[in-house]
Amino acid sequence: MGRERQIKKNEETRKAILDTAVSIGLEEGFNELSIRKITDRLGYSPSIVYHYFKDKQEILNTIHSQTSTELIDAVIECIKPEKSFAENTKFVFKMLTEISIYKPDLFKLIILNRYSYNNEQMEMWINIIHKCIDMGIASGELRNINPEISSYILFNSFLVAQMIIYEKKEIDNSTIENIFNTELDIILNGLLYKEAN
Repeated sequence: MGRERQIKKNEETRKAILDTAVSIGLEEGFNELSIRKITDRLGYSPSIVYHYFKDKQEILNTIHSQTSTELIDAVIECIKPEKSFAENTKFVFKMLTEISIYKPDLFKLIILNRYSYNNEQMEMWINIIHKCIDMGIASGELRNINPEISSYILFNSFLVAQMIIYEKKEIDNSTIENIFNTELDIILNGLLYKEAN
């Protein structure tokens, strides 16, 4: 019984460290995160944090991995074969756009991968778009294109548009909506739609 209690306590401590690191990152920017800031906020000694994490980079990598996986799982659940390619793709891109606008430091962490050395999640986003394309081809909505190459190109072109939004210091919602709709128009009404016979 004592061992189970200790395991639970360890999990809670580890979670508290990660939750605090996320809070600091969202408030001040993940580049400003430090072990000292985490320990000051939690009232822990640095040795407690170092017991669970080798260094700040391991904390950032863990946050990146967990947050990306949670978000990707939530997006995958909402992609349905009965929805059109347009609906599925719009949902994925809208989710990413909202992160870039409302949580820019999280966008830098999990999408632009600025603070983490983990590239697996980027591949997972490309795989989501790949899945949308596969369903669009299977339903006859899209012409027969190479899903692997197309998903990579779509994700990267979308990423460029998000970086434009992200880098602009002053940008209003109507401009953001315009960029988003123009991008979707290019994707949804451009090369991907099945050509008329």
